Amino acid sequence: MKILSAEYVKGTLELENRGMGKIPEVCFIGRSNVGKSSMINTLVMKKVARTSSTPGATRMVNLYKISYEFKGIKKWVLFSDFPGFGYSKVSKSTYMSWKKIIERYIMGNKFIRRLIWIFDVRRDMDALDEMLMEWIKDRGIDFTLVLTKIDKESRQNVAKKREMFGKVFRNDSIFVFSSKDGYGRKELLSHIFNIVG
Repeated sequence: MKILSAEYVKGTLELENRGMGKIPEVCFIGRSNVGKSSMINTLVMKKVARTSSTPGATRMVNLYKISYEFKGIKKWVLFSDFPGFGYSKVSKSTYMSWKKIIERYIMGNKFIRRLIWIFDVRRDMDALDEMLMEWIKDRGIDFTLVLTKIDKESRQNVAKKREMFGKVFRNDSIFVFSSKDGYGRKELLSHIFNIVG
């Protein structure tokens, strides 16, 4: 398993502008400031995704083309970094327009293989997270939950939160990740590559 190359392709608001042919796609979604861009950079071991200290800075679906070798075969996958949701300083009208963009892009995209839902391990779920969970379930979309920023929490609390989410989602495959030290990188990459084939 090896990343061969990673490059920023474009930012888009419309599925019609995706391009990239039949390359399978993996979407990174989550609240504002959970570290979606940082996670992508850590996964590909290259600073291709733009990070910002300002929550809500990403306002388009940013696409990254990844070339990798898995089980001796060279393949391609598209990583899409979605706008964060649930930041209070973003106006309601702007948030609703983001919601429409995300729904339209995801629901019309036959190349998506998985949503990677990134969740700050220090937080608890609230009504907005529950709405997202229901939205995903209602549409029958496959997703993987990744608890991030684990370097900022004790191992005991990370383990408790992982167990709790496992019960909430009825899933034992809850990943943990740190963009700071790369913990969980190999496990998550292997998971993604096995899914996209």
